[in-house]
Amino acid sequence: MSSLENLNRVPPFKLSRSLGWNLDRRDMKITQRIYDGCDCYPWMKVFAWWPVKTISGNYIWGRKVYKRKFWVVWGTGFHMEPEVEYAELFDILRIEE
Repeated sequence: MSSLENLNRVPPFKLSRSLGWNLDRRDMKITQRIYDGCDCYPWMKVFAWWPVKTISGNYIWGRKVYKRKFWVVWGTGFHMEPEVEYAELFDILRIEE
């Protein structure tokens, strides 16, 4: 599954938040991804010590992968959360086209 297909996925359950807060977000979809905002960074090469899920849907660990941080806007634009994506080099080349 590419990052473009993930655009409308349901937000993940946050364990650090209340049940009511999570239920309110249940029907919200990602409406925007902000890659050039505050506290965002472009693809960086990192070592995956633990299993990480790449944007292509594969789990990778024990080798170098690329990681970037960006902001995801849920619903009508009033709620934003930082998100992290992992990818292999060929995944990055595929989405940059």
